[in-house]
Amino acid sequence: MWRFWNWPLTDMKGHKMGRVNKEIKFQKVEYRGKHFSLPLLSADGVRFEPRARLRCRNLLQDSPVIQDLNKPFDLQCFKTPRRPVSVGFLSQRERRSLTRETGAPRVLDMPIKFPGSDVRIPAELAMYESIIRRAFAFEAWVNAECYDEYYCYLTIDKGLVKPGTLQREAPCHVDGFQGNRWNPKVRNNHTYTVSNAVPTAYYIQPFDFDLLDDTKHDFFWEMNRQVALTNSAFMWQPSDSEMTMMDCYCVHRGTEATEEIFRTFVRISFEARIFDRLGNAHNPMFRYAWPMVPRDIEELKLVAFAAGSDPSLRVFPHQNLEGQPREKGAPKTKPNLRPMG
Repeated sequence: MWRFWNWPLTDMKGHKMGRVNKEIKFQKVEYRGKHFSLPLLSADGVRFEPRARLRCRNLLQDSPVIQDLNKPFDLQCFKTPRRPVSVGFLSQRERRSLTRETGAPRVLDMPIKFPGSDVRIPAELAMYESIIRRAFAFEAWVNAECYDEYYCYLTIDKGLVKPGTLQREAPCHVDGFQGNRWNPKVRNNHTYTVSNAVPTAYYIQPFDFDLLDDTKHDFFWEMNRQVALTNSAFMWQPSDSEMTMMDCYCVHRGTEATEEIFRTFVRISFEARIFDRLGNAHNPMFRYAWPMVPRDIEELKLVAFAAGSDPSLRVFPHQNLEGQPREKGAPKTKPNLRPMG
């Protein structure tokens, strides 16, 4: 399986390198019913060091996302409602790159920066260079002291989304949750995201997990339940093509499309940890050989804290209300987050 791409490249100084044209091949990876197509990317592409943009830091000093930057993961921080920080709107050129239905492949959590390195984007993904630079410029400004101590991972998800479905099926969740596997806790994850359409829904409310046990309970299901208890009253969405910065306490979920639409989602995550999940894309612009392992929340055998809650709030999208796998092609199970609606 392959696709063709054709996009202008720039070198480390931003000089155009001309257009290239070659095929992208994919490697298939499957485990526990999950399927991944890993693009085999080239070792050529874009390299750059970010330049911080001049901004007024006082505008952000009251944001919990900024206040908790670089601190170790702490469940008590979920009690503080928080909204992602706006990084601004994409330019017309950047928006066009998100609506292109051909070209760059999908990638999941591919490293584009290591601690102490520059940023490296394989040529096949060069069409997103300007969007990635936007996130790095903000990061280099808002996190100047610790910027170079993180790994950074890139996710690109794109495709047609049918009415009533999600591009990325998941319950309410956060990116970068540190469960029982991570002790002692490390620095918080913080992430930049943007999409051309159907923006992510965030829930700007407190979440209390004092009675939960991370060796036993599924915290994402409990997020579902606590959102449902408010009838989703605190849901907030950014605008189309608005980049935002969230942290690992910003509870969110994908939004169902109301019409068939082509959607591209870009996620740029800054993490202290190595992402070694089998299915993540490899960046050949770096020399590394991480052992990649199957990893899913299902394997942890976690249970719902509130065993008597609505069944839709305590199963995965690929399961029916009894927790059994749905037949291939069957509609996904949606959590009922508006029980009084």
